[in-house]
This record gives sequence, C-alpha cells and structure tokens, in this order.
Amino acid sequence: MASLRTGTDALRGQIENQKLSMQVEELQHQLKMYESVKNDYLANQASKDEAQEYQELMDKLTLLQEDAKSEKDKLVQQALENDKKAKALNKYQQMVRNVMNANKMAKSKIINRDDLIKDQDVEIADQEVEIKDLNQDIQHKQQLIAQGEKQIADTEQSLQRRMNELRYAYKQNKLNKTKFEQQMAAAKADANSKINGLSNANAQYQAQLQEANDQLGQTQSDLSKTKGMLAQKEGEARGLQGQLGEAKGQLGKTQSELASTRGALSQTSGQLAATQGELGQTKGQLGHLKGKVGELEGELGATKGALGSAKGQLAAAQGELGQAKGQLGNLKGQVGNLQGQVGNLKGQLNATEGQLATARAEIEARKAVANEISKGFAKAGIKAEIDGQTGDVVLDFGQQYFDSDSDRLKREMKGVIEKAMPIYSRSLFGNPKISDKVSAVEIVGFASPTYQGRFIDPNSSKPGDKEALKYNMDLSYRRAKSIFNYMLDEDNVRFEHQKQLMGLMKVSGRSFLEVMKVQNRGVATAAEFCKQNDCKKAQRVIIRFSMDQKK
Repeated sequence: MASLRTGTDALRGQIENQKLSMQVEELQHQLKMYESVKNDYLANQASKDEAQEYQELMDKLTLLQEDAKSEKDKLVQQALENDKKAKALNKYQQMVRNVMNANKMAKSKIINRDDLIKDQDVEIADQEVEIKDLNQDIQHKQQLIAQGEKQIADTEQSLQRRMNELRYAYKQNKLNKTKFEQQMAAAKADANSKINGLSNANAQYQAQLQEANDQLGQTQSDLSKTKGMLAQKEGEARGLQGQLGEAKGQLGKTQSELASTRGALSQTSGQLAATQGELGQTKGQLGHLKGKVGELEGELGATKGALGSAKGQLAAAQGELGQAKGQLGNLKGQVGNLQGQVGNLKGQLNATEGQLATARAEIEARKAVANEISKGFAKAGIKAEIDGQTGDVVLDFGQQYFDSDSDRLKREMKGVIEKAMPIYSRSLFGNPKISDKVSAVEIVGFASPTYQGRFIDPNSSKPGDKEALKYNMDLSYRRAKSIFNYMLDEDNVRFEHQKQLMGLMKVSGRSFLEVMKVQNRGVATAAEFCKQNDCKKAQRVIIRFSMDQKK
C-alpha cells in the first residue's frame, strides 16, 4: 500500500513538473512572441519619431539604471565605511571608559595605600615608644638588681666583720663559748635573712628583666615587619603612580583620536546626506521615465490583442501541423519497416557475400591446383584433361584402356598412374593453404554405354536394360577400385603425401550420361550408337577432390 501511494505521489509530482515545464515553455514562447511583435511594430508599423523616442527612452532607462546601480554601490560602500567608523568610534569610547576606570582604580588604590602607610607610620611610632619604655624599664630593673647585689655584698662584708669581731672577743675571753656561738649564729642568721631577701628581690627583678627583654624582642620584631610592609606598600604606591601616569597619557592620546574620528564621521554624514539628495533626484527622474514606460506598455497591450488574433491563426496552423506530423509519423513507420527489410536484405547480402567469398576462394584454390597439375603433367609428358576451374583430372590412357568387360589394369595404365599420382598428390598437399581444406579425393570410374552389342538406355524400364545398367555400373566401380587398389599398394608406387591422400580416398562408379550427351537413343546396335555418339568419352577415369568450405 505504501509503495502504491509512493508511486502515485511520484507520478503526480512528475505530472505537475511536466505541467510547470509546459507553462514555463509557454511563457517563454509568449515573451518571445511579444518581443517579436514589438520588434515587428517598431520595424514596420511605428513612425520614425516613435521609434526614435522609444530608443531614446530605452537609452535613458539603461543610463538611469546604470546610474542608480552606481549610486547604490556607492551608498553601500559609504554605509560600510560609516559602519566601520562607528565601530571604531565605539571601540575608542570603550577604550576611554576603560582608561578612565583604570585611572579611578589606580587613584583608589593609591589612596588606600596612603591610608595604609599612614596607619603603618602610626603603628611604627607606637612601637618605637613602646620599645623606648621597655628599654627604660630594663635599665631600671638592671639598676635595682645591681643595687640588690651591692647590698648582698655589703651584708656579706658586714657579716664577715661581725664574725671577725666575735672571734677576736672570744679569743680575748671577752665572751664565753656559748655566747660566742649564740652571737655568731645570730649574726649569720641575720645576714642570711638579709641576703635571702635581697636575692629574692633580685630574682624577681631578673624575671621582670627577662620578661621586658622578651617583650622588647617581640616589639622590635613587630617593628621590623611593619617597616617591611611599609616599604612594600610604598613600592606599590610608586608603581601605581607610574601606571596612573601612563593611563593619563593613553587617555590623552585616545581622546585626541576620538576627536579626529568624530570629525571624520561628521564629514561622512554630510556627504551621505548630499548623496541621498542626489539619489532622491535620480529616483524622481526614474519615476518620470517609468510613467513613459507605462504608456508604452499600454501600446504593448494593444499589440497583445493583435497578437491574440495571430495566436488563433497560429493554433489553426499548429492543427494542420499536427495532422501533417501524424502523416509524417505513418510515413516514418513505413520507412522503419522498409529499413527493417533493408536490414534483413543487408544481412542476407552479407551472408551471400560471405558464401561468395568462400566460393571464390575455393575456385581460386582449385585453379591453383589445376595450374600446378597442368605444369607437372606437361613436364612429365602425361596426357590428361584438366578442368581449369574445378581441378578435375581425366587421365588419358589412349588405346590402352580397360578391355571390354574387364577391370584389370594394363601395364601402360599402371605407368600413367605411377607418373601422374605423385604430381597430383604434391599439387594437392604441397600447399598448406589448400591441403588443410581438402576433405576428399574421389576416383570416379565410367563404363561403356553399350552392353552385349547394343546401347543401354538408363531410362528404359525393360528388365534386360536394367540388368545391363547394373552390370555396367558395377563394372565402372570395379575399374575405379582397381586403380585405388594399385595406388594403395606401396610396392606398386610410392610418392609424397601418399598416406594423406589415401586416407581421403573414395571410389565410385557413374553413369555414362554424366560425361556424354546422347544424340539418338533409338539405334539398334552398339556400333551404330558409337558412330553417332562419342563412346570413348565414357571410357575414362576422373580423379577429383572436394574442399571443406568451413575451413
């Protein structure tokens, strides 16, 4: 079903295409007709002024069309250039905006860097004050430690002096041992108490001093980091100052180019306005000319009416033409049949010519063989009748032919065979162009037309005549066979191509009517018959060859 629908759609599409093609051809034909009618009107019917005015009008139309095309191309080119300039202007404006934004960003960064640097400066000042305070505190703690150590040394000296005084008093017996030991222990305890108090105070000072040193180291480290950051920020600020200067220079250059582009764009806009004015003027002229073209088209409409009449006449003529085409088709059919017959006749002619060529080739071959045999026999002194067309050879044995009612070869006949057959065999098989086509070699024997002293009529239905005819036919065969048997025995005769010749040999007997024309059949005796007819012509042996025409 689907394939049927597809086939139907394809057929419908093909029909529609054919209709459209016919419509297009019809329209093209109508246009040609209109053009022909117009040209004919201008050439034969229009006045000279009309023709001149039409030509001038067409020239102006052509010129205006060319001008309009030129102006259009020019405007298109200018529009393209303006578009390029507008794009370039937008690009410059975008670049200016980018530069200004970059400038703002650089300024903002610089401000931020300045604020950060100020903060860093304040932080550095604070850290330097803190370091100064820490250094003063450390110096105070060192003084206190030095004072504690000096007091310890003074206490130890005081203890040593007290111990010396007590020993001296004990030695002077101013003190007994018990008091001495009590006062000595009291002095040592008092000194140790003072030294321990001072050592503890120094230890506290020393711890505070260590703490102050650690805090001072940390503060100095922070100060170094802050100074490093400050140096980095100052470098960045200098870089931003350079970028800001470069951006300002680029901004100035871009603004200059932008001003130049704006000037060029203004100039181009002016030129475009002038060109559009010219184009409007040209369009006005073109409209005027189109009006004239409309007038001419009106005249052309009138001409179309005349053309319709002419088309009617043309349709009638086409009808006659169709009828003539039908007759022509019938004639073409008859011509086709005749051409077919001519083709068949040509084929038959070609086949006949082929057969004729083959026959001619065989005739030429037989002539060549006959000529070769004739030359050989003449050279060997052999008498014989040689047909120059067929190559048939009739050996002439003279008076030494077979005896009556005998098939025995006489010695002279053997001599003729011994000399003739080598020449005959060489002439037939010595030429490769001929030997390949030889299909048979036949020895044909003939008997006398008389039997027991009377003529033998082969047309007679008498039993005696039929018996006589059978006898003579058998005798003619035996005589030919005697020649074949003699040639077959190589002890009798040897010659070139003997085996090839003997392989194709045939033996047959024929009636005398084949070689002689009987003048009078109604004679009573054989002597009378042979007196009126050439009976010796029947006493012969023919050697003939056959050729295969397909080879």
